Parts: sequence; structure tokens; C-alpha cells
Amino acid sequence: MFAGFGNVVAADGVAGEWDVVYNTPGGPRPFKLVLSVDGEKLTGTAKRPNGDVPVEGTIKGDVITFAYTINYGGNALTLTFSGKVTGDKMAGNVIIGSTQEDWSATRAK
Repeated sequence: MFAGFGNVVAADGVAGEWDVVYNTPGGPRPFKLVLSVDGEKLTGTAKRPNGDVPVEGTIKGDVITFAYTINYGGNALTLTFSGKVTGDKMAGNVIIGSTQEDWSATRAK
């Protein structure tokens, strides 16, 4: 009975603003992530230096996945993030085209 309650708390806990950085071959790329939660569904905005883009994903317990698409060299490029949430931190892997890199986030102050 209480196991499900714990998942709801974890899901609600990701709502808000996060400072995210992911690695690329050209160096780390930071951005602000603003998330809203509706059950297991995530929506929000990736506030990037090159412009804001919409984010969609899911949160199931402490497992988070989200993605957004950018215009890169005139082509659509989707970045897909997956990882785990631990309190005010998240970390995992991001798939950028055919490349996989690390990412991490901390709750914004």
C-alpha cells in the first residue's frame, strides 16, 4: 500500500526548476530545465542559450526520462535523457543522435 505512495512523492518531487549540464564532444552544455508533473507524465521547457524548447517525458518512481528536439545544422536532432532522481539531484545518460554522454542536474536555488 505505501510503496505506491513513495512513487507519487518522487514524481511530484521533480516538478520545478533544475540546473542541468550534459557532456558533448565539444564540451559541457548547461541549460535550465523547468518541469511540471501530471501523474507519471512530465512536460516543461528546456531553457537553452540558443532558445527555449518544449520537453516531454515520464517519471516512474525514481526513474526519469525526457526528451526535446533542437535544430542542429538545419536538421532536427532529438536529445533523449534517462536517469535516476535522488532528492535534489538527477543523473544519467543522454543520447544525442548516435552518441551517448553523461548528464547531471541539481535543483535550482
